[in-house]
Amino acid sequence: MTDTTEPADAADLAEAADLLVWRRARRQLFVPVDILVLALSVACAAGLPIPEALQYVPFALGLVVFGLPHGALDHLVPARLAGRRPTVATVAPVVGLYLVLGVAVAALWVVSPTVAFVFFIALTWFHWGQGDAFASARRTGERLGWPRAIGFPLLRGALPMVVPLIAFPATYAVVLGATTRAFGGDSPSGTLAPGIRLALGVGMLVLAITVALLDAWERRGTAGGRRAWLGDVAEVALLAYFFSTVPPVLAVGLYFALWHSLRHIVRLSLLDPALSRPLDEGRWGIVLLRFSGQAAPVTGIALLILAGLFFALTARTSGGPMGLLGIYLVLISALTVPHTVIVAMMDHAQGRRSGRTPAPEHLDASTARDA
Repeated sequence: MTDTTEPADAADLAEAADLLVWRRARRQLFVPVDILVLALSVACAAGLPIPEALQYVPFALGLVVFGLPHGALDHLVPARLAGRRPTVATVAPVVGLYLVLGVAVAALWVVSPTVAFVFFIALTWFHWGQGDAFASARRTGERLGWPRAIGFPLLRGALPMVVPLIAFPATYAVVLGATTRAFGGDSPSGTLAPGIRLALGVGMLVLAITVALLDAWERRGTAGGRRAWLGDVAEVALLAYFFSTVPPVLAVGLYFALWHSLRHIVRLSLLDPALSRPLDEGRWGIVLLRFSGQAAPVTGIALLILAGLFFALTARTSGGPMGLLGIYLVLISALTVPHTVIVAMMDHAQGRRSGRTPAPEHLDASTARDA
């Protein structure tokens, strides 16, 4: 008779190890970011002026740190999900996906810049919500049920996309103009009417309450469910406060690099067999250095493409940091479409587990104490 208990035990050990990594990442990486976000929100709410030049720093740093690089290992994902070494057969389809979808998005910018911008906002809304949904599920190792699988990404993606529109509609219009002008689009005139902003605010509140209730209902009776629910509610409140008080360019740049991208890097690192022990021991310096090194070649290619766009389009923009940011966002929009497809594939393949299958010895005494 075949003994099937050992594989199940190994899978359970892997799941427990992954949960401990996510909890350690929460304490050592994500909570410090929470503190930074809260401190900056309080400072801005108190009237602290942020020089315009400083507002672009997170996006500038994101070119080489976390932001742009966080999707640079997508070509390795299929092989790592399958527990195999990357080959031409596993890498080529991802490269093809990026080429086809990237060119399609570029064509949309040429044909209809405004439609391309709206599509980019909608896709980013979905993708950032998608990332937060997975990270939230890792609080307890559970899989999102269908109500929360729909409502949670909808709410989380709306926080960085809709709240700045409500709080800073003029800046939103400037960013729209900066991205569409290079392709012959018209700069928007005016701003959102107060009634529309009020309706959006009420809609956000209703959505937040609905998702919180669905979250509480789905997690009732689960181990750590109440604590996980409180953590999710606190994050929603923090992000809503952050995006309603901090200038949008600064807020979105920080969120992209230090919130969304950092969580995805942790997720990807769990698929790298060479990082099992550094992850279990919380050696984040090694983890981030290895990730950065692996991401460097593809990030370099993306930077070359960005440089080409700068030379080709700068003369047609308003110039200055906002004009350069607009061109950068066009590149990001072309990369986000295939990246979102890869992440959706990861969500489907991983299910409730994060994908790592470490040897049982990774759950040593020091790891158990962290539980």
